[in-house]
Amino acid sequence: MTEPVNFQNRVKTYRVDRGLSRQELANRVQVHPQTIGAIERGQFNPTIEVALRLSETLGVGLDALFSRQGFGPLQS
Repeated sequence: MTEPVNFQNRVKTYRVDRGLSRQELANRVQVHPQTIGAIERGQFNPTIEVALRLSETLGVGLDALFSRQGFGPLQS
């Protein structure tokens, strides 16, 4: 059985660096502010669509926002 993927995220770091509140980021990404909080705390992994909107809104790539924890190199 495969272990669930745990993501380390830097959403809060980029949000704060850009001077955005959770409410402002939530409005721009079209989610509830509590969703932003849960993502920042690692309690919720966003859908690809939300992750892409976060990436676009914060002006950074997905790889800058999210990285895998507890996994070795990608298998091809």
